[in-house]
Amino acid sequence: MARAYADDLRLRVLAAYERGEGSCRVLAARFGVSWEYVRKVVRQAREGQRQRVPQSRFGPPSRVTGPVQTHLLALVDGQPDITIEELRERIAADMGVAMSWTWTQRWTQRLDLRRKKSRSTPPNKTPPPTASEGPRSTEAS
Repeated sequence: MARAYADDLRLRVLAAYERGEGSCRVLAARFGVSWEYVRKVVRQAREGQRQRVPQSRFGPPSRVTGPVQTHLLALVDGQPDITIEELRERIAADMGVAMSWTWTQRWTQRLDLRRKKSRSTPPNKTPPPTASEGPRSTEAS
């Protein structure tokens, strides 16, 4: 990926443009940059942005901040059998942070939260296999 031009180059291009030393195309050839770069710098300067806009390589900051994580931990500690959907709704109501079901589940895994089953959940109906059950013979004796 290409690197950003240095801020001093940006400022020199702007100073030359403001002094009227040439058009965008002339300045681009003089400073060894593209015409679009000079045009972008001039447009941003007109809008009040003389310095380069800091760029983030990692996308927007997460809405799940420290207080939201603490609240998530407290909710699961207070009610270990809470479902993902209930957890998502409580966080939205209490903290004002909208999270999808999948994102809520990922954060519970990321925070290493082990949610326990409710004791009111019926047990599995399938009996476990036992070692005493051998192969059944279909032969008639």
